[in-house]
Amino acid sequence: MPGRTSSRRDVIVVGAGWSGLIAAKTYLDLAPETDLQIIDSETSIGGVWCTDRLYPDLYAQVSHPLFEYSFYDMPKEGITEDGFISGYTINKYLTSFARDFKLEELVRFESTVTEVDQTLSGAWILTVADGYQIECAKLIWAVGPGSSPVQPTWPKDHFSCPVIHSSDTGKNLELISQAKRVTVVGAAKSAFDTAYFLTKAGKEVDWIIRENGGGPIAMGPPTLLGIWNTVDGLSTRAMAMFSPSIMNTSGFWYNAIHRTPIGRMIAGAYWRTANFLADYAAGYDANDDFKELQPTPRGSGMFWARAGLGAPSAPDFWKTLHSGKLHVHRSEIESLSHINVVNLNNDTAVQTDLIIACTGFEKPYRPFSLELRKELGLTYDETEAIKWAKLHAKAEAKIDELLPMLKSNTPKVDTANDSIQQVLRGPNRHYRRLIPLKQIAKNERSICFPGLVHVIFTPTVSEFQALWNAAYLLGMINPPDLDTVEDEIATFNAWTKKRHLEMGQKHAYCIFDYLSYIDTLAKDLGIEPRRKNSALAEMFMRYKPSDYRGMLDEFKASQKAKMGKTVQRPVARSDRSMLRALHTSHS
Repeated sequence: MPGRTSSRRDVIVVGAGWSGLIAAKTYLDLAPETDLQIIDSETSIGGVWCTDRLYPDLYAQVSHPLFEYSFYDMPKEGITEDGFISGYTINKYLTSFARDFKLEELVRFESTVTEVDQTLSGAWILTVADGYQIECAKLIWAVGPGSSPVQPTWPKDHFSCPVIHSSDTGKNLELISQAKRVTVVGAAKSAFDTAYFLTKAGKEVDWIIRENGGGPIAMGPPTLLGIWNTVDGLSTRAMAMFSPSIMNTSGFWYNAIHRTPIGRMIAGAYWRTANFLADYAAGYDANDDFKELQPTPRGSGMFWARAGLGAPSAPDFWKTLHSGKLHVHRSEIESLSHINVVNLNNDTAVQTDLIIACTGFEKPYRPFSLELRKELGLTYDETEAIKWAKLHAKAEAKIDELLPMLKSNTPKVDTANDSIQQVLRGPNRHYRRLIPLKQIAKNERSICFPGLVHVIFTPTVSEFQALWNAAYLLGMINPPDLDTVEDEIATFNAWTKKRHLEMGQKHAYCIFDYLSYIDTLAKDLGIEPRRKNSALAEMFMRYKPSDYRGMLDEFKASQKAKMGKTVQRPVARSDRSMLRALHTSHS
């Protein structure tokens, strides 16, 4: 065991955001005697919505009441007339949730995990930045995709202006208020939000987006035909049916839309219409600067979402950007010089008072050694390349057969100048996007990775993942045989790469397909996925978190029916017994 541990717990949850909080609560619901602790690097509850990350005009993309846990209503205070939810409202909601369910007292704040080790006996040892160590029998790594900023560096020659990452905007409001001209780097949703925030504050903005790669994120229209909120529409099965999802390949509507030429023609018309409405709402044709913000491929950027998908998260989003002093440069920074000059590789130079790097986040796995990353499916083991190549080839053939829309006219993926290190690339090789393959092979049940599926409806997905993880870790549900598990992993990863191009090459991305993902988890748990009271409502009414209210009791009932008796609490004691045994074996 490396060093002396300062404490021991049954379960450690790393992360106090949407995923971590519900993971902790759900585990304690199923095993209330568990000695559980939450560790978080921030100073407050919320994850990406913690106090230090908030700033004015920061809103969620999802409207009220679609952005909450199923059993804990979000108050309407602080929500705009259009239903947009401010970052401050979300922070207050999560803080109240943690207090009401006595989770806040379990959190160790300002504790960045710098190293994760596993002993030969299977226990996990976490080392925190201050040297503090914690040992646990089970580890829930709920850090999420927005916790490890990618901070670029450039050659400097007498350059003195500050450079910050977009995740630190909330900590630098005074600095930003003093700037008159700001350089924004990147093309993700955070770049759009930052440009909106700056132009609304009256700043002149130089927005730098590299020419290659996936380009700007696709931004959906605020509404469809001025009637339906676009993001609300994503929560309906009717809209989800038009997306070719490997998790939804049966039933009348799948066969009608995806297995017939006329169905695919209708689906194509739907996506062209959605793309036209998105382009029209954004006003990409207004001037040369806005033309550079149009996602590619032109005419189908919404469908592929190759660099990701976002939605205007404020009522005056596009109006503010168009009315501001916004200059878009499709280039890259070559160097920084002369106190305040940004030199681009197209021989352009712009002056600046501040640079905000909206350059995204790397996967939060650096605390794990490379050997552990391979063991846990967090990066790809080159010794297994041939095996996985065969599995992926088989999976691609299956996808081409089941989802013909993805077989033809697929744009080429641009990987030139990829800034993400290979060891941190690729969708995880995790069953149900949660459990490492080798953990299943060993029946170890000691670690899981929630929160890394890229979706818009984070609270609902987090709630299902939390219940699935807790049930798995406590031995209440079992995965299928290893061959089936491998096929499931390969099929999903091959699908997300074909479906979302550059974005799918990096992440488990299912932005249009979260309902079919939830359906899959629900069926595993013995929970009824279809929650509406009629076929018409099931297809066309939006799915709200409250539709899943009672899912925990439903799971317990399914367990009771399956086992012939109630789920017993001593499972949590077995965690403690396991930890004592592990400690004794290597102390």
